[in-house]
Amino acid sequence: MISIDALRQCELFADLSDEELGQITQICHEETHEPQEVIFGESEVADKIYILQEGRVAVQMQLRSDLEPNGDVTIEEVTPGRIFGWSALVKQRRFTASVRALERARVIAIKSADLSALFEENAHIGFVVMKRLADVISSRLRRTREQLGEDDD
Repeated sequence: MISIDALRQCELFADLSDEELGQITQICHEETHEPQEVIFGESEVADKIYILQEGRVAVQMQLRSDLEPNGDVTIEEVTPGRIFGWSALVKQRRFTASVRALERARVIAIKSADLSALFEENAHIGFVVMKRLADVISSRLRRTREQLGEDDD
């Protein structure tokens, strides 16, 4: 079982009480991914959100440009406590990037349907998590723009 302390380290759940974190632990499970394993691909159906516990993973996007050959560009290396797969919590339910394990990665996985059901039961959890998710998406978008802007120099 996933501990409350493990969830408390996550940027998405930092503002929740122990009781609320306890409710989330009930819908979590652990996964391990080996080096170079693709955890999910860009445009795949997004049905889980992930929290990195140990290891390193890369968020990669496929570039489509007449000026550069097509290929994956690493937008971010996720560090422990950070989330990836946030697309599972928004309406489109398609991943906007791929994620590949750079080294053995231990993650907490939460099915989006289970988390959405919990939000329906406890609106406070949903509000806090979605507010934090907006911050995560905003910072990732800013970093992606910076990353892609550096390539133009």
